[in-house]
Amino acid sequence: MEEVTGVNRGVSKAELGKAEPSMTKQQAQFTNPKVSGFSLYKELSVGDGTWISLLGYELSMLLFNNLPGIVGYGSRAFLYPYLFKNCGKRPGIGRGLILRQPNKITLGKGVLIDDFATLDVRGDGGSITLGDHVTVGRFTTVVSKDANIVLGNGVNVGSYARIASQSKVEIGESTLIAAYAYIGPGNHQLGDDSKPMIEKDMEVKGGVKIGAHAWIGARATILDGVTIGARAIIGAHSLVKDDVPDGAIAVGSPAKIIKKI
Repeated sequence: MEEVTGVNRGVSKAELGKAEPSMTKQQAQFTNPKVSGFSLYKELSVGDGTWISLLGYELSMLLFNNLPGIVGYGSRAFLYPYLFKNCGKRPGIGRGLILRQPNKITLGKGVLIDDFATLDVRGDGGSITLGDHVTVGRFTTVVSKDANIVLGNGVNVGSYARIASQSKVEIGESTLIAAYAYIGPGNHQLGDDSKPMIEKDMEVKGGVKIGAHAWIGARATILDGVTIGARAIIGAHSLVKDDVPDGAIAVGSPAKIIKKI
């Protein structure tokens, strides 16, 4: 029998179209044909929340999530706090928010979330906490994959940024994160050739910690396991794979310290 080399080694060309593709654990979980689509949707949207919480979530998304103007902002500011684990006074929530497992999300007072942002908690142990006066830019994504993500008071995240982790992310007070920054990505584990790359577990190195009053430049990438000190500056387009001390300026790919302030 003729075999196909590469990821599908050992599977004939005739069988290739019938075989289940290699997938991540999450893909396999949420495309499981043995579980009803409704159950998968409930798990994704409200996790272990009650049927009442699912009903409230559905009505909020259907009736208010895309309302424009002051009517939309006012409706969401009044109703959405009931979806979250905790929510401070006067939240500003834009249109088209993608919200998953809001019962594991905490917002401080005066939080501003721009249009089409995403707050996404996956897994039983995950959580997202936004401190007082945190701003989350348009189309920015914050994803907790069984991780604890904390943005301290006054953190400002620009548009199209991504903060994601399988362990933890801690961002200190009044840190500025520019557009398209990527904080917390890990790597699929290498070495085990018996599994396709997509099926391998992620290598978890303990998360990312960024000190207060730091500045992360546009399109910078901060890898899992990195600690960035207070008042540090990371240049635009930099790839940070090693720790950066307090008050240092680091630029490049990989980032190197060029100055201390």
